[in-house]
Amino acid sequence: MDEQRPQSEFTNVDRAEAPQEYVRCMDFQHEAPFVKAYKQRARQLLEITPGQRILDAGCGTGEDTRALARLTGPGGQVTGLDFSQTMLDNAKLRTGELSLPINFMQGDLHQLPFADNTFDRCYSDKTFQHLPQPELALSELIRVIRPGGRLVIVDPDHETHVLDTPYPEVTRRFFHFRSSGIRQPDIAHRQYALFQQHGLRDIVVEPLTWITTDYQTIQPLARFIEGMRLARQHEVVSEEEASKWITYMEESMRTGRFFHAMTYFITAGHKSI
Repeated sequence: MDEQRPQSEFTNVDRAEAPQEYVRCMDFQHEAPFVKAYKQRARQLLEITPGQRILDAGCGTGEDTRALARLTGPGGQVTGLDFSQTMLDNAKLRTGELSLPINFMQGDLHQLPFADNTFDRCYSDKTFQHLPQPELALSELIRVIRPGGRLVIVDPDHETHVLDTPYPEVTRRFFHFRSSGIRQPDIAHRQYALFQQHGLRDIVVEPLTWITTDYQTIQPLARFIEGMRLARQHEVVSEEEASKWITYMEESMRTGRFFHAMTYFITAGHKSI
């Protein structure tokens, strides 16, 4: 039995078999009402004022970068940094001729190309779950924030998956297998201790739970049926277990009994003066 799922290609999109699929995945997420709501709350927790310098670490296609630039205004500057050139190419194309104070650049969160105390605010959304060394990346973000500046990090906690099925043990094995393909599936609930460890102050953690009763609204992200078939290939579940589980899931989708939830954590804090 091989309980280790292949690593998510989000770790290195440029080397993925179909990089644009990950761009489309991000576009799908940005349209979800839950995602829009937590992003709005995260921006509130950043406490942005006009004229600030902000780093969007792991900016993807630049949706957040553009939103942050509108808040900081023409007197500020927002830098969108991403490891993926594919993402950055899309971000630059979408920003186009917009009159926003934005600079996009390729870079590694583990070794940021900025001087100490460069930014007033640093923000990272759904990025730390994919990092090989999240503690190093956190220390780098803190390094480039000025004293008194604010850091906000958001990630889903993959250990909080809830899915209503009559086969709880099979479901637990499935989600354990699913999470094994993510470098840091539990980083969201570990951030509070890491913020404390790195000397941040005024730390707050806010949970927001994404509840779904219509599978089609998350299918491009969740892919539960396909995921269970992959779990069967890796012998995490038996053929009989997979068949019963999939049959139940398809029936729950048809009859309106589908229920899934997962919690995101927003962690915020100030750099000590």
